[in-house]
Amino acid sequence: LLLAFLTLLALLLRAARLDFQPLWWDEGYSVWFAHQSLGEMLRLTALDIHPPLYYALLSAWSHSFGWEPVTLRWLSVAAGVAAVPLIYLVGDWLSGRRVGLVAAFLLAINPLHIYYSQEVRMYALVVLWSLLAIGAAGRWLGLGRRIRGDTQPAAWGWLAGYVAAITLALYTQYYAAFLLVGLAAAGTVVLWRLRAGSQ
Repeated sequence: LLLAFLTLLALLLRAARLDFQPLWWDEGYSVWFAHQSLGEMLRLTALDIHPPLYYALLSAWSHSFGWEPVTLRWLSVAAGVAAVPLIYLVGDWLSGRRVGLVAAFLLAINPLHIYYSQEVRMYALVVLWSLLAIGAAGRWLGLGRRIRGDTQPAAWGWLAGYVAAITLALYTQYYAAFLLVGLAAAGTVVLWRLRAGSQ
């Protein structure tokens, strides 16, 4: 019930004043990319500083729901709101329900996350993929609480989930490479400790 309240709070905060200003330069740039054919989009983003996944999703979203600024911003709102229950799950997996709820509350009211969840840009989406990557990596490494009945095949399933999530993050925002490096370093330390403890 508390998580549902926090998710609703996140939605209300991110849906408020979506029309407070017209599209600004970077948002207009996103819309311009979304207007291109997929082939042209891939060609143009190969020369750009951002990868193509967000623009492709924005294009599909726009063709389904329209090109009005508020409608375009709802894609980021959806990603931003979805991140709140997701960070709860990750926190719960790694450190317990209380940590999950605190994390969900802090993300729900975070001014920067609210701001970027209202822009026609890729930042809210890369947070969503990053949380998926962190959660899957943590489960694969066996960090935090174990789900009853965990087996080795399920652990490898978490690894596949991590690879998928970090790939989506990298195709959304190149800065996700920092997360990849950080998780690889943390995973190396965890695996080294497990190996040292088993000897």
